[in-house]
Amino acid sequence: MISRRQFALSLSAFALSPLSAHVHAAVRKTPTPLLPPLPPLAREEAVTDSLWGKSIVDPYRWMEQKPDTAEFTNYLKAQGAFARQVLDKLPGRRAIEASLQRFSAATTTLAIRQVTSTQLIFARRSPDQQVLKIYATPHAGGAERLLIDPEVGNKGGPGGKGGQPRRVTEVLMSPDNKHLAYAIDKGGDEMHELHVLTLDSGKDVLITRLNGMPASWLPDSSGLFYARLRDGAVKGKVDFSFDTATWLHKMDKDPAQDTLAFRWSDGPAMGQTEREMPVVHVNTASDWALGAIYSNGEWPAYGMVARLNDLLAGKPGWAEVFRKDDIATHALTVGDDVYVLAKGKSERGEVFKVSLREADKGKRVVVVQQGDYVIDSLSLAKDGLYIHELRGQVGALRRYSFATGKVEDVKLPLTGAVWNIQCHPAIEGAWFGMDDLTWSARTLQTGPSLVAKDTGLTPKAAFDTSSFLTTRQDIKARDGTAVPVEILHKNNTKLNGKNPLLIIAYGAYGIILDPGFQGSMLAFLDQGGVIVYAHIRGGGEKGETWHIAGQKANKSNTWRDVIDVAESMIKDGWTAQGKLAVWGTSAGGIMVGRAITERPDLFAVAIGEVGVFNTLRFELTSNGPGNDEEFGTVKKEDEFRALLEMDAYHHVQAETSYPATLLMTGANDMRVEPWQIAKMAARMQKNYNPKRPVLMRVDYDSGHFSTTKKIGIAKHLDMFSFILAHTRA
Repeated sequence: MISRRQFALSLSAFALSPLSAHVHAAVRKTPTPLLPPLPPLAREEAVTDSLWGKSIVDPYRWMEQKPDTAEFTNYLKAQGAFARQVLDKLPGRRAIEASLQRFSAATTTLAIRQVTSTQLIFARRSPDQQVLKIYATPHAGGAERLLIDPEVGNKGGPGGKGGQPRRVTEVLMSPDNKHLAYAIDKGGDEMHELHVLTLDSGKDVLITRLNGMPASWLPDSSGLFYARLRDGAVKGKVDFSFDTATWLHKMDKDPAQDTLAFRWSDGPAMGQTEREMPVVHVNTASDWALGAIYSNGEWPAYGMVARLNDLLAGKPGWAEVFRKDDIATHALTVGDDVYVLAKGKSERGEVFKVSLREADKGKRVVVVQQGDYVIDSLSLAKDGLYIHELRGQVGALRRYSFATGKVEDVKLPLTGAVWNIQCHPAIEGAWFGMDDLTWSARTLQTGPSLVAKDTGLTPKAAFDTSSFLTTRQDIKARDGTAVPVEILHKNNTKLNGKNPLLIIAYGAYGIILDPGFQGSMLAFLDQGGVIVYAHIRGGGEKGETWHIAGQKANKSNTWRDVIDVAESMIKDGWTAQGKLAVWGTSAGGIMVGRAITERPDLFAVAIGEVGVFNTLRFELTSNGPGNDEEFGTVKKEDEFRALLEMDAYHHVQAETSYPATLLMTGANDMRVEPWQIAKMAARMQKNYNPKRPVLMRVDYDSGHFSTTKKIGIAKHLDMFSFILAHTRA
């Protein structure tokens, strides 16, 4: 799963390719020629499960077969074609597209991916480009160098014109600035090819096609640690990611001679299992290696240390540093110490230090105490640790000084989001991004003076945003809990109950739905809409307690917070009942699916993008193992009942009028497989009402995320057209 900030930088967007197919599904005809035809009717073949004394009937289980059957593939194509037929005829598309071109197409997207000893490595997509490209530029400015262009490809690399769009997902420059490791996928399938590009010669070496991700370079640049799948892993199987391991590639060797460096079963037994991902982190500031074991690709659940030389000699002698109950989110080695950001004992986060010479003694010293605000990340610089802190709904940057032990604020030129903090252990200061919901991103830098200045690396937007405003407030939920919201609107918006209003929420994994600029959202405001970001329970905005309050048996708080926010927006005059829309993505599918099945009368429109709708079956997917810690498992009675309660697919009722619903999937999605969305569409379409249609939009060039600016504009054009058509009727 993913945060909105990551979502934006990954260019998550879904588009449709022209589709035509003979469909193995019954197509119903409408008796009224003025209304669009009815969607393809999915075949029903009921499967009944008996779980903890309850019978669960599933009429569309056949869609889950792996590999995909011809019947399911044809069903997806038919759904995509039907959605395209309806969406293309929606009114107002031309005006919405013009707004999207003005605000979204004209925006430069830029994020620094790494600070090296001499240069900044950054990803940028300029207004005239379709994809993020990788560049390097000296710290002090000067001529930039294009390193990777996924559209054209590198000499000997995986690029090239034609075929599905390619996306560079990870980059890691070697300490000597001579070699760039990078991961690239196609069509958003997240089956990353890992390459090493030698910059001077242009030589590009394929390291692995087994979903390889760079972890860290050896300090002398002679080798690269990287994580990859086991040989023989089968896409679609529940054990697909089991036994993922970290390998070592030596630059003077053929990749076929790479050696296994770190497995989940190495080191002290702390509860880790084969479903977790072990990664080795080393840097030039320490002679120690950190062995971090990630649970479901999220936070490092377990941490251990060993002398790097001992690890390379095959005798690491791993010593424990932290366990799962520490809820560590970041760990950094510095000299003979490791600094860990953890939320297990302090829900808003504290930083503790462990002496690596005495790691086996378990002694910890808290160097940054828990404060009033959530600590979200750590970055390592020569002068200290740079700390991101969330203060209410805006960001702050602080520094813990190695020299003085003091924690001090960085003076920021603006109030807004702080994100993507990048440092180098041999350089003082930090580089980072700032933006807000209604002003575009800037790239800033701070040094020892702790005064941040704009680097000018990100060009200012070519349009005026002064007519757009953000109103921040708390909404009281039914149990009295204060739910923070951000309301985006034009400065002349009237509280007369006539505004189309879109609520966007997530609420899972303790991830913070952070405020950040997206030009596409201004296009919706430009058309008279209002957008509300709701920081509901299940996220991390108020710390670990806020996360747990929307987890497993508490999950109902997640969608009921959204319902309560919606009712508050009506009460305060921002909108009215027939003008409300709600949008959830990925794990946010639970939120949107249950909000509309619990209160179908409240919302006029629902947008479910790559959403988890059938939670009872999610743990059986390739991405399922590990998610039981967030949602639960059917193997435990109490967690089964919680999963059933949050399962929107099993809460769809016959003869019920649901909102006009746009469900979206990427055909190559491995995180939330398309059958999750297809089953939800099939069940909702049994009650099909052409005036409140249920559409399933399918993109064959996408997975969970997509690649191009054109695709992003197409997605938002369809979404906003759909919302406005059904809130202005």
